[in-house]
Amino acid sequence: MRLRDKIAIVTGGGSGFGEGIAKRFAEEGAAVVVNDVNAASAQRVASEIVAAGGRARSCAGDVSSDLDVARFVRYALDEFGGLDVLVNNAGTTHRNQPMLDVAEEEFDRIYRVNVKSLFLTARHAVPHFRAKRSGVFITIASTAGVRPPSMVFTRRCEMIAFRDTARSCSSIGRTSSGKKLITRFMAW
Repeated sequence: MRLRDKIAIVTGGGSGFGEGIAKRFAEEGAAVVVNDVNAASAQRVASEIVAAGGRARSCAGDVSSDLDVARFVRYALDEFGGLDVLVNNAGTTHRNQPMLDVAEEEFDRIYRVNVKSLFLTARHAVPHFRAKRSGVFITIASTAGVRPPSMVFTRRCEMIAFRDTARSCSSIGRTSSGKKLITRFMAW
């Protein structure tokens, strides 16, 4: 059990990769806070983890909301007594279409969920990681940011912003002694 006694938050944990990550972390011994914008999905995954003998709680919330992110980080601290790992998995996109067909509201939503959320999770988790002098961010990303330039313009913009924001968040995550808090990037 490689994650015994670790406490993790998995955003977007109510389905897909996030569900798999949450379940695998629990199998490896972690206590998991399953976060998802869909409360029923988050609760289902947490219940399945508990039924399989793991430790999990659900905490619904929108990763693009400062109040919601503060709440689910606080929830992990209150329910499990700490935080060791935060998996930034929540993400969204638009259907494959020309840039000129993407509405501004849709682009803004994608940017908030896929980029702003990295800033918000770092903003609320880094103080706890600094205090304990350890902590890990694992950030899941699409390979869209490294595809050839012919790809959909909005996806390319969001991935460049995602990369740059993640790098900034990583540099925020240094302890007073200069020890780097780890940010890992995983592409799918």
